[in-house]
Amino acid sequence: MITRKKVAIFMAFIISFTNLNAIVVIDNPPSEAITINVSNNSVNRLVLPSTILDVSYSKEKGVDIKVVNNQAFIKYQPVLKEKIRTTGKNKVEVIGQPETIYDRAQSSEVFFITESKTYSIVLNPVEMEAETIVINDFAASKEEILKYESNDPFIATMGKITQSIFANGVPQGYKTKKINKIIANDSTLEMKEINTYDGVIYSAALIEVRNKTDKALVLNPKDYIKFAKESPKAISVYYDNEVNHLLPYSRASIVIITKAVR
Repeated sequence: MITRKKVAIFMAFIISFTNLNAIVVIDNPPSEAITINVSNNSVNRLVLPSTILDVSYSKEKGVDIKVVNNQAFIKYQPVLKEKIRTTGKNKVEVIGQPETIYDRAQSSEVFFITESKTYSIVLNPVEMEAETIVINDFAASKEEILKYESNDPFIATMGKITQSIFANGVPQGYKTKKINKIIANDSTLEMKEINTYDGVIYSAALIEVRNKTDKALVLNPKDYIKFAKESPKAISVYYDNEVNHLLPYSRASIVIITKAVR
């Protein structure tokens, strides 16, 4: 029988695969305003170290911000411009589909008021792919992280940490670091450690697995215990399909949660 103390809780989910590399980490932000580039036509994600209580910004700049816990989803609102043609004197008609224009997107300063401090962030909208911007503020209180890690039952805590990571976010208050290092490679699979995440009680690692063959594979979480840097608590496998297999030449991801790495 597998006990919680000895090994991990193994979880498998079916969730769409996301771009695990599209993350920008800002360590120890200055007290003055931080300027970040964001996509002017896609939803941007901003992850702060603690719960966002309020947001102050000018909606005249065309930006719309939705908040979920310590994450903010930033989207610039487009304008639909109709195409018209002249059909006669003082007569016009609409032709085709309206064109989506993002010319309302303007640079703007946004104040994110969190439980621990207020962050002033200048959003600079440009034509680019959306990214996840993570603010690592190492002054975040230990008590705040402990609350996040211990307020829920063990399995629920493992689930929320795992889901946060796979959603390209960061568990609340955790310090994240980009790794992007190949840790195993053979004729069947290539494994790359993407990011690490450090809390007070727990640490985690996000690993991308690439199938190099023309055959569908099933990943056994137990096979990845050896990659845990400390005593494993949970290992979760995510596929990018509904059949729970790593399809030929496709990718999946693994989240390994351990006791805190010291």
